[in-house]
Amino acid sequence: MTIFLIPEPLPFDQRLWERASWLWPEAFDAAGRHRAHLVVAAMDSAKSNAETKALGFAERTPLTTALVGAVLAAMPGVVAVIWCGKVGRSPEMWLEQSSRAFEPYPDQPFGLWMDIVPFRSGKTLGAFTDGLSEFTGREIEFEVDGLDERTVTARVAQVSAFLIAAGPDAGFKNGEVFEADSEIDHRVAVLHRKSRFNMGPVISFSSLDDRSGRIRTYPIIPPSIARNHPLLIMLAKVGLFDPAHPKNKIGLKPDHYLSEVRLESFDEGLAKALSRMVATDTYAEADMNARSALARGDTAAAKSVLQPWADEVGQLQEAVMLALTLRDVHMFAPAPYRSP
Repeated sequence: MTIFLIPEPLPFDQRLWERASWLWPEAFDAAGRHRAHLVVAAMDSAKSNAETKALGFAERTPLTTALVGAVLAAMPGVVAVIWCGKVGRSPEMWLEQSSRAFEPYPDQPFGLWMDIVPFRSGKTLGAFTDGLSEFTGREIEFEVDGLDERTVTARVAQVSAFLIAAGPDAGFKNGEVFEADSEIDHRVAVLHRKSRFNMGPVISFSSLDDRSGRIRTYPIIPPSIARNHPLLIMLAKVGLFDPAHPKNKIGLKPDHYLSEVRLESFDEGLAKALSRMVATDTYAEADMNARSALARGDTAAAKSVLQPWADEVGQLQEAVMLALTLRDVHMFAPAPYRSP
């Protein structure tokens, strides 16, 4: 382990101190008194000692936590502890909890290493973590209907403690569904996707059943494109495309977005993908043959000719639905979270 002094304050991070103040009301006062800082860290193994394995983050964490506690005990003038540049804690809290640095799950002091940030989304109280990804590669986003803030925070804390102890390979499976229990009266789905808040990877826990009536259905390919794009017009004529079909619909929560105005970039991307499908000599020939078949009244022949492009449009719809669910793309501008 190493300790070295930097005789100047850390750059001020408004959000860090805001999060810290939820557990520690005097956090901003401590930040104002900050004049210099010590860096406490684990050193890598000596290059000459090939037999010594370098410690991973999870192994360095209890060592560093305990040593910081010892420093605090020896230096009563310390005003705050900043963990990994993300989490701010009072010296008193660190002194009290760092003595459990080497305790096993569920008694490890995980509250020193991460924040649980509550938020409100429509009628639902939720919470997300900040700092858990250092251990697991993902944060948690928890948005389950019908719970109060205390229960939400307790659930996120329980899951976080488990993931820190179990490691990244023993987490919750993507697509897993939990049945109702004594606190949650409906099914909860687990999804590995991008965060609503910082675009990083998360383990998302959300209500599978729309018990609060918040989900609205939107067309993936909008009527404006369906009415005007030559490929979709031809497919509709032979019964191979219907904008009202369920596979062209997706359920989203409007309160996750700033408005229900579709992003131009999203619809432009759809139009370009459709145009690429018809920009070939193969499609030009198929289009001509289909029109000829329709002129003869042979809808079945026209449908058969155009079937490969109908399949391609279906694949596009499925890919876009998955991307919207994973939040790799957005149909509407995402809304920032609100404090409870």
